Amino acid sequence: MSQFSLLVTYLLIAAVTIYVAAFVALLAKKNTAGAMLAFLGWLISAGVMATNWIACGHPPFGSMGHVMVVLSLCFLPVYLLLRGWYNLGWLTVYFVFASGIPLVGSLFMEKEVAWRRVPALQSPWFIPHVTAYMLSYALATVAFVLTIVQLIRARLLKQAETSRYYSAGYQILRLAFPFMTFGLLSGALWAEAAWGVYWSWDSKETWSLITWTLYLAYFHSRNDSRLKPYTVTIQILAFAALITTFLLVNLLPKLASALHSYA
Repeated sequence: MSQFSLLVTYLLIAAVTIYVAAFVALLAKKNTAGAMLAFLGWLISAGVMATNWIACGHPPFGSMGHVMVVLSLCFLPVYLLLRGWYNLGWLTVYFVFASGIPLVGSLFMEKEVAWRRVPALQSPWFIPHVTAYMLSYALATVAFVLTIVQLIRARLLKQAETSRYYSAGYQILRLAFPFMTFGLLSGALWAEAAWGVYWSWDSKETWSLITWTLYLAYFHSRNDSRLKPYTVTIQILAFAALITTFLLVNLLPKLASALHSYA
């Protein structure tokens, strides 16, 4: 293992450990300590990205291990945005929980710190396309966590008031959907520049379209009395499609993406 890879491994372990400590502190209502630990975890994660960037010589957005770190870094900025816009500061513990999950995934992936961009990735669309999707995926993840918490509180714990989870999840997905839409459209424009065709029905493209369509159906169901009882089910299906797009297409041979195999 190279020195860069070893450093990345140690930093990932430290970041995950600190996020766990922050999560525990927030559950214990020690909000100041939890927030400080969460910020420290974010800084260490930024150090992982910086190390990968130095080793690669360009933005480390290509391999799954790299992108998982980028995904983790998206949670804090979007949390601060939601806290300012929608007064959702009470979501801190959920964002901290979600921030640590991608780092755990990256910890068990190959540390491809010397990854190099293939010609198809050498495009001006590279950074905005990936960044838009990472922001939308971070937001959708927290919205999904809130939905699961709502279901547990309402159906298992029989708590009467769980509407704030439903409302917060909706506000979060309202912010996520434009980023997801930009990611889909910029991917098509990038594909036309790289391969001469806007859409090729590659498995990655297909599942990204399925994901986008299901989230569109989620918004539609909220305003349609016939579909409203299925809103939560549609959101869960949409998140399952997101996981397929982001992870399973890259990790499962039967779903492998021919054109996106470099990711």
